[in-house]
Amino acid sequence: MPSTTAGQTLDRDAARFGRNAEPFILLILRDGRSYGYEIRSRLEAFGFRRAAREPGVVYRLLHSLEQAGLIDSEWDLTASGPARRYYRLTESGEAQLRRGAEHLERHAQRIARFFEAYHQPGAEGEEV
Repeated sequence: MPSTTAGQTLDRDAARFGRNAEPFILLILRDGRSYGYEIRSRLEAFGFRRAAREPGVVYRLLHSLEQAGLIDSEWDLTASGPARRYYRLTESGEAQLRRGAEHLERHAQRIARFFEAYHQPGAEGEEV
């Protein structure tokens, strides 16, 4: 088995985070435009602790979503304080959100069936 470096592990972890967090970011932006810190806070409320611990991974994901045309962004210079980059959902992003929601719903059904089978008396590994 080939060995992996710390960099390869981090890349895989970031990719996994991106796949898991993408529909949640799109859902957050469906509610209206938002900026990075607010998106990170809302991701954390969904249980994505890594969003708070490693903000760079969220910003890289936002950049890749923008590159894919799922979101767009603009700088807001009108508010007092530092400029904020606001992100908003595009039409392509809305379509991707629908696909992501369908995928998560199928996954939730599989998980429910798993636990149903797991908690059945006489299930494999359980003493009868």
